[in-house]
Amino acid sequence: MKVPVASALVVGLVGVVITYLYVGPFASLGLLVPATFLGAASYFAAGGTTATLASSTATNVWGIVCGTVALVMLSHTTSDIVVALIVGGMTAVFILGSLVDALGFVPGSVIGFATTVLFGLLTGASGTDFSLPTGPFTVMLISFLVGNAYGWAGSQVVPRVVAATTTGEPAPATA
Repeated sequence: MKVPVASALVVGLVGVVITYLYVGPFASLGLLVPATFLGAASYFAAGGTTATLASSTATNVWGIVCGTVALVMLSHTTSDIVVALIVGGMTAVFILGSLVDALGFVPGSVIGFATTVLFGLLTGASGTDFSLPTGPFTVMLISFLVGNAYGWAGSQVVPRVVAATTTGEPAPATA
């Protein structure tokens, strides 16, 4: 089996399970399927290896923290220009975080920041609310952690599926 086919099957099956859990038994937690998928996408964009799992996760969390701080500040203004300055300023802060090696994967920070601010603004949630299912920080944190784990698990299973279904060809190496 070719890698894209194995990836589609494995990632699709895990997506079915996560979606079922999030809209079914775990619905009361308020976890978001798109944030979980973005966590997995961040993992693969960071390199898709065990070594890059830490980079993706750390930068997603950094973006979530910066997004939460932005939501707290945004709750104190109704001025369009101040809103723009807060979002722009916090964007600069999360990018400056890349000066720390562990936060060097800026796209991971962008994804964490954007989804957290989006969640807060669309739901009217407060940046100071840390409860499930309404707190932006907590909902995004758990969703992204699950997503990074989802990506990592997929990267471990896909090569095994390829190897088990391919004759005469060596299995791709996993990191």
